[in-house]
Amino acid sequence: MRILILNKFCPLHPKAGGAEKNLLEIFSRIGETHEVVLLSAMFPGAAREETYRNIRIYRLGSPRSENVIRVHIFILFLAGKYAGRFAPDILFEDVSVIPFFSPLLLRKQKRIAMIHGWNGRHTFRSQRFPLSLIGYVAELCFLFLYKKETVIVVSEWMKEKLLRHGFRNVRKILNGVDESFFSVKKAYSRNPSVLFLGRLEGRKGIDSFLKTFPSVKKEIPSVQYVIAGRRFLFGEPWWLKRIIDSFEKNYPKSGITFAGYVSEEQKRDLFSSSWLFAMPSRTEGYGIAAIEANATGTFVIGNDAEGLREAIRNGETGALVDCRDVQKFSKEIIEWLDTRKLEGRKEKCIAWAKTHSWEKSAKLVEEVILNS
Repeated sequence: MRILILNKFCPLHPKAGGAEKNLLEIFSRIGETHEVVLLSAMFPGAAREETYRNIRIYRLGSPRSENVIRVHIFILFLAGKYAGRFAPDILFEDVSVIPFFSPLLLRKQKRIAMIHGWNGRHTFRSQRFPLSLIGYVAELCFLFLYKKETVIVVSEWMKEKLLRHGFRNVRKILNGVDESFFSVKKAYSRNPSVLFLGRLEGRKGIDSFLKTFPSVKKEIPSVQYVIAGRRFLFGEPWWLKRIIDSFEKNYPKSGITFAGYVSEEQKRDLFSSSWLFAMPSRTEGYGIAAIEANATGTFVIGNDAEGLREAIRNGETGALVDCRDVQKFSKEIIEWLDTRKLEGRKEKCIAWAKTHSWEKSAKLVEEVILNS
């Protein structure tokens, strides 16, 4: 079977995230027995065409740009051309915020869509106007245009949301976790440490996390915060820029490290040494990073929000708190910066992570494709 995937970014793109991780882990496995072709955005230094882990990638756009916006325009005009060229048995649209409107463009093509989460009003905390409005409206378009499509989601809350809006064929298939995380040996850093891992944008709650530092440091003077992830400078809201700039300027020698982008190997090292992992996201499709943290025996402090309520088992593998309330968030971090308490939760964290499998996820997605 030949599968043509539309996705904004390929897994190697500098701005790739959880959706692209999901795509890579699932379709690299499906690609062992089927032909998988991916259309996605070009970025500086990338090859126009290449095969990576059983996925044939064709990149669109300018070689001097990351094509964050352009890719949507290119795919709108070129999807039909590539569909004609490859004659796919299935068109698989991987939706990350803005859909590609395949039900309008490729009406005669068999299609499946996958959507990982729903930003809703939180879009306005991650993007500057009018980009935020475009993203918000695009999500609403999905609700109207994709009702008759077969749709895969990664969480129960997304499944229920779509069913409430009249979708009829919705399949929930959980994210998996890379086996390499289970081999990480927990080695707590000398000083109490809290890790944030993700794009530095409002939707991920980086502002709430940074605001806890003064209170936590007051109670635990030796505490260290590690911020790993890129800033989303294109369209970054002014208020978020001001907060991040302020902490980068005023706290670099007082316990906050901005590590920037980290590789998968560096990520495992950070999980190994960190006492806690913070996920203050205002919304998450499910939260792959929470499961990866648990696989290393790391306890998670997460926002009591959609997606994370499913990924985190409150009191066992992590603690759910209203992270918008900085005082409550700070108190929760302080309470769990205790290695004796954390050691008591380590085995539960690992056991929960082991219920997630990319092999299982890939088989389930393959079943949906073959039965469509």
